[in-house]
Amino acid sequence: MKNLDEITRLGADDLDRISLDESIPVPEELATRIGSVTKPRTRRILWSIPAAAALAALVAVGIGLTRKPALEDTFDDPYLAYAEVEKVFSKISGTVAYGADKVSDTESRIDKISYWK
Repeated sequence: MKNLDEITRLGADDLDRISLDESIPVPEELATRIGSVTKPRTRRILWSIPAAAALAALVAVGIGLTRKPALEDTFDDPYLAYAEVEKVFSKISGTVAYGADKVSDTESRIDKISYWK
């Protein structure tokens, strides 16, 4: 019997020669025993995957049909809505300006570093 190191050092031709060696006894019922062991588990796995997918699809459709979108943050007064939009745009503008300042500072630092190289 060969150990693992000897087997890993064998080439493909050697492995083919060993596999074709008929002096090694192989039981006749080996193929049926292997098939009987693997078939039920394989069948169970094969039908369980589509069943799980169908169940997930049904749950997703059920959740989608039962939930009704609710309107939130609505304004009755158009002036209040306009003031809220201006406030949001002002905040966005301030954030963009802050980012632009950081980019400008970084560019000036890169220019200084590049000048000294």
